[in-house]
Amino acid sequence: MVRRSTWILLIIFALLVGFAWLFQRYQANKADNVATITPTTAPVKLYSLTITEVNNINITDSAGNSIDLYRDPVSFNWAITDVPVDQGDSFQIESVSSQLLSIQVQETLTQSLPLDSFGLVRPAYTITMTSSDGTQVVTFVGSPTAIGYGYYVRVDSGPVVIVDKVVMDDVLNLLTNPPLLPTATPEVTPTGTGTPIAPVPQETPTP
Repeated sequence: MVRRSTWILLIIFALLVGFAWLFQRYQANKADNVATITPTTAPVKLYSLTITEVNNINITDSAGNSIDLYRDPVSFNWAITDVPVDQGDSFQIESVSSQLLSIQVQETLTQSLPLDSFGLVRPAYTITMTSSDGTQVVTFVGSPTAIGYGYYVRVDSGPVVIVDKVVMDDVLNLLTNPPLLPTATPEVTPTGTGTPIAPVPQETPTP
């Protein structure tokens, strides 16, 4: 007769074999799942323009306030309409404009909701960019999203999309904080720095 201890050893051996087989199957399935993961969609930019293709950017709000930024044809620096070219902060304008042109679409809305649901019937802001060939691209900026991380935006007659609020706010702030260079404080030239005149000695009267 087979001893009881032998049966126990056989059972343990069978369990180990079964565990090894199940573990190999698990590893194989895991490898298959990793191999078939669908790659994430590549980020989509809101615009196909580059900063070198844009000559004019106009930002207007719903109250009628606006700022007009343009590339000076002589110096090729960015400037502000009705402001001397040398007073506009060309570096800041180009930096913020580059941010705008590189902004990515976070989500494209496919629901057939009316535009007033996104604040786009009467947009809060309108950004009009004119390229070097005269083509205009009009961006309508509507309401912030419910949790405040983005804006509802529509470019021309395209779909409603969501873009990053922080980046868009940097652009919209140009309207209320024009990008001007700091005004140099003139140096004050002290007056009365000539050679002091020596006092004339008084004559002592003769007794």
